Amino acid sequence: MTLTNTQDRYGWLTIALHWIAAFGVIAMFATGIQAYIAGEAGDRAARGAAMGMHISIGGTLFAFFAARIILHYTQPRPVKPNQPAWLNRVASATQHLLLFALAIQIISGPLAVWSGGRAINVFDVVSFASPFAEPNDGLHEAAEVAHAIGRLTILMLLPLHVLGSLKHLVLDRDGVFTRILWPRPLSK
Repeated sequence: MTLTNTQDRYGWLTIALHWIAAFGVIAMFATGIQAYIAGEAGDRAARGAAMGMHISIGGTLFAFFAARIILHYTQPRPVKPNQPAWLNRVASATQHLLLFALAIQIISGPLAVWSGGRAINVFDVVSFASPFAEPNDGLHEAAEVAHAIGRLTILMLLPLHVLGSLKHLVLDRDGVFTRILWPRPLSK
């Protein structure tokens, strides 16, 4: 049982962080969409509640998201599957861009809250005060735009990532999908 990655398999740490990030991104999208719908309907209370949940989930998962990104670039990665080189390049680019978009999200999200003059309140348990003495409209707008770009990047690339996973599971049956479920090498 391996905790970290090796040349032939993912370790438990990468596997756990992958799935925490995956479910975390889904939760963040769900609460973000709820906040948007409530805002469009003019329901300020529902929008505030959904944004509170969105911010709380983000605050809770911030360290997990950051660890997912950092570990991806500091650990060895298992060998690429036996498929055309262009598919490996597409898969690699998709993964790098997804992680870059996640990095944009975990930086721009807190900046958008803090530059708006608010603290990050995590489930009414802990609060992270804004490092800014007063609201900063320019930074707030830039953080909101960056957050939208990160969100759209994830929305565009996540289906490609899932399709690639399903290709390996259903068509190739080469063990690529199952090695992100538990530490095991690729099928020979």
